[in-house]
Amino acid sequence: MSQATENQKGTDAEGESLVSVAIPAYNEASCIGSCLRSLARQKTGARIEVILCLNACTDETAQVASHVARREGLTLRLVDEPAKGIARARQCAFEHASGDTILSADADSRYPSDWVERIVKAFRKSPRTSLVYGPVRFTRIAGFGGFILNRLYPVIDYVITQFDRITRQPNVRGPNLAITRSAFERVGGFSVGLKAFEDNDLAWRVARMDGRRSLHYDPRLVVHSSARRYDQFGLWRGIFYYLNYQFQMFVLKRNVPEFQDVRISS
Repeated sequence: MSQATENQKGTDAEGESLVSVAIPAYNEASCIGSCLRSLARQKTGARIEVILCLNACTDETAQVASHVARREGLTLRLVDEPAKGIARARQCAFEHASGDTILSADADSRYPSDWVERIVKAFRKSPRTSLVYGPVRFTRIAGFGGFILNRLYPVIDYVITQFDRITRQPNVRGPNLAITRSAFERVGGFSVGLKAFEDNDLAWRVARMDGRRSLHYDPRLVVHSSARRYDQFGLWRGIFYYLNYQFQMFVLKRNVPEFQDVRISS
């Protein structure tokens, strides 16, 4: 299933630079429209194609995405991955990408108009760069605790990111990373057996293969994502939820269960 013709890798039909944005989606009909509209309004000289992987969807994600793409003039390709799982969905979307630069996005995220251009310039500035990433902020966390965390989170995230850079464990997020096709293929793509943190795992393997300096962190490359898990579980339970997963995977070296599905009601 596709809304765009196949082109030569790395360029579009007119020979211009082509970047691919890969998005996994499981029942994201209520979110995908806003995400695609933000991608359609990018201010960049590069051509953009969006690869949307429908991961066992049972709602109208495909119909909503197709409608928005036609209305916004966005090049969209729909692909299917029937085996549910975030790593499998990201891998499927990346495998169908045509560009030499592949950007990872999430359906519940919104992208500033300079997102693509900042990434393109980062790769051009340093040919040795294999992966570019930036911070992710929450659109809004409900409640008084959320009011406080919304103001503290940027500081907390910055401290964690700097600590992780020192300890050589990059704090990379799936909604806001980009990688060259060559690096992605050389590390073998995402570890599809993982149930979570497939984004961190990919970055670590790139760093081991190409060296730590091949990863470029841009603090101004900010993306906003929904806080739906915090809103669903509550602030403190949500924090414990993530910390528990991180402890099991990174300290105990266990493959954690898949994140519980939380979707935004229309």
